[in-house]
This record gives sequence, structure tokens and C-alpha cells, in this order.
Amino acid sequence: MATAAEPAPTLAEPAPFGVDPARGVRPSITQASVERAFAILIAVAAIGFGAINVPNVLQQLPSLDPFWGPLAAGLLGASFLFVGVSAFAQRLAQIAQIVCALLFLVVLVTWPLTVVHPLEGAEKPWPWWFCTVGSTAAAMGFAPWRAIVYTALVPAVYAWVAFSPLGGSGGPQALLDGAFTMILSGAVLVIAVLLRRAAAVDVAQATAVRRYSSAIREHATEVERVQVDAIVHDSVLTTLLSAARAETPEAKALAARMARNAIDHLGAAAADLPGEAPPVSVLELRDRIVDALGTLSAPVTVRDAPVGGLRMPAVAADAIASAALQAAVNSVQHAGGPDVRRWVCIEQRGASVHVEVGDDGAGFDLAAVPAARLGVRRSIIERVQAVDGTALVLSNPGAGTRIRLAWSSGGRS
Repeated sequence: MATAAEPAPTLAEPAPFGVDPARGVRPSITQASVERAFAILIAVAAIGFGAINVPNVLQQLPSLDPFWGPLAAGLLGASFLFVGVSAFAQRLAQIAQIVCALLFLVVLVTWPLTVVHPLEGAEKPWPWWFCTVGSTAAAMGFAPWRAIVYTALVPAVYAWVAFSPLGGSGGPQALLDGAFTMILSGAVLVIAVLLRRAAAVDVAQATAVRRYSSAIREHATEVERVQVDAIVHDSVLTTLLSAARAETPEAKALAARMARNAIDHLGAAAADLPGEAPPVSVLELRDRIVDALGTLSAPVTVRDAPVGGLRMPAVAADAIASAALQAAVNSVQHAGGPDVRRWVCIEQRGASVHVEVGDDGAGFDLAAVPAARLGVRRSIIERVQAVDGTALVLSNPGAGTRIRLAWSSGGRS
């Protein structure tokens, strides 16, 4: 039994400025992921170290005050459990870390006050086993400068406790233990700070890419608006005005040709995809402009100028040609009658193209042109600027008009 053929997949229309850079961009390291990872790490360390060293704490309880010794150990153990639980409740993690760090520091500082009988031999005070847990909690719970102070303070306090008559080992071993604690705690602090900064950099990068993507979309929208405005003015309004003023057979024939050109122009604009058209040479641009000027009802002189082998993107050539034609149309409509001289000059200068459309007619004041008029602002200036070109309008009442268009392969000219 034959089955219907599956429809061929359609190709998505390419974005006008390439693939959206924000698509799939996410910060590889986020602040939340760093905090979550360290919350789990310190929870494992607190519960693990606490469980392993319970025998050491119990062994030293007979040497401690019967009330304050068990109370200090119990409170610190409770803070370890709080840190462990906070790994499953992220909003409590920082609070648990701060409580753990502060309680450990209190227990360490008050150790000499809780000892009733000196420790035997080289036995270490039981808070020694939790120095790294307290420093890690401080590194995660405190601001960096507070964590630095804490990391330097804990080894110093431990060395002082160990050197005291009730501190146990004392001697060079206390200094070595303090140095070891400082090195290990400092390493944890450095890792925490670096990961947090890496997270901040990734977030900033993702934010910058999103803003850049938004700017691209806004620019694409603006370019499309300029193109639509220009097409509407050139292909629709100009044709309608010419048809309304057509009284002679020649004028009516010209209006008909303009209508057909407008339909072709709109159809080509609707079907055109970015990147489809091949580059255009300056000579081809010149021929296109000259052919278009031939449809006007008034003669326009084409002045001789050097034309080289420069090739320019089709979209830039279209913008320059359309702007030049619009400038000539404006001259025919507004500069004056048959006594007005009109000219166009297309010239290549190195890696740039220059087109001048001028007349010695009535001229106008550009600042006095109403905002609703699209001929100069949309169809000439903004159209050329949209392809990284420049458009300069030079005109004064009674002194004629010159419109100079320029495009360079290196950008703004």
C-alpha cells in the first residue's frame, strides 16, 4: 500500500543580521550554582568531621567543666547539623554558615575557661579538629574581607590556646598546627572567592550578550522600517503623484511605466533574502542609475568620471541607486521647469563610491521640510545610512541643490 510522501522540510528564513547571539547563551557558572555546591561541601564536611571526631570530644569531656564543656560541644554539634540541613534549604545556607563560624570562634576563644584539668601529653584541644569547618563556613557566609580576617584570626587563636598551660601540646607543634590551619583555610577562601568572581563574570557576559542581541533586533527593525518607508515613498507615492499629474499621452505612458516598475520593485523586495544577490560593480551601479534616469520626464546629464573595478554588496548598491533616483525625481518635481540643468556624477575613489545628483534650480531649506515628508529623510538620507554610507544634502532657496552620496568598503566614508 502506497503512502503519501512526507512534505519536504522548509528552510527557515535566515535572520537579517545572522544567528541571534543570545540563542543558547547561558552563564556556565552561576552564583546560585556556586553557593549550592559550597553549601553541600560544607554540609558534608561538618557532618563528616563531627561524626568522626565524636570519640575525641568525649575523651576530653572529663577534663572540662561539667556544664560548659558539654554545652560548648553540644552547641557546636547543633550548628553542624544546622549546616547539614541547610544544604536542602538554600535560603538558610548563609545563616547556618554564619552561625557555625561564630559558634566555633566562641568555642575556640573560651576553651581555656572550660578546661578544669590540663590535657595529657601531646593531646590537642578538640576544637582543633574543626578549624577547617569553621573557616570554610566563614568563607561562604561572610563577605570576603570578613572571611579574610576570620581566616587569619582562627590559627592565631588556636596557637594561643595551644601554648596556654591548659592547651595540651604547646611548643613548636602548636605553631605547625596553626600554620597548617591557616594554609588550608586560606586555600578554601581563595577557591570560594575565585568561583564567586567567575560566576559574576559569566553572568555579566550573558547579560552583555543578551543586550547585544536586543540591540541587533532593534537595529534590524529600524533598518526594515527605513526600507519600507523608502519603498512606499519611491514605488507607491511617487507613482500615484505622477499618475495624478499626467495630462499628456507621454506623461500617462511614463506613469504606466512607473507603476509597472513599482510592482516589480515591491515584488523583488518581498522575495529578496539577505545574502542572495551577488556583489555589484561600480560600472553596473552606474548603468543602473543611468537607465533609471532615462524614465524621468526631464533630461539629466550624466557627467564623465573615473569608474574602477570596485565591487560592493548588492544591498549597498540598491540603496545608493534608489537614493540617487529619488534625488533626481525630487529635482524634476520641485526644482523648476525646462530651464533647470540637472546632472549626476558616479565616481570611484579608491575603495569608495561617490554619487552626486545636482541641479541649479529653486533649491530649498532642509530644516523647513515637514517631518511627514519622506522623500529626503527616509528615501535618501536614512536609506544610505542604513548600509553604512553617508548622504549630504546641500541646498539653499534659489541656489540649487546638490545631494552627495558616498559608500566605502571600509565603513563610513
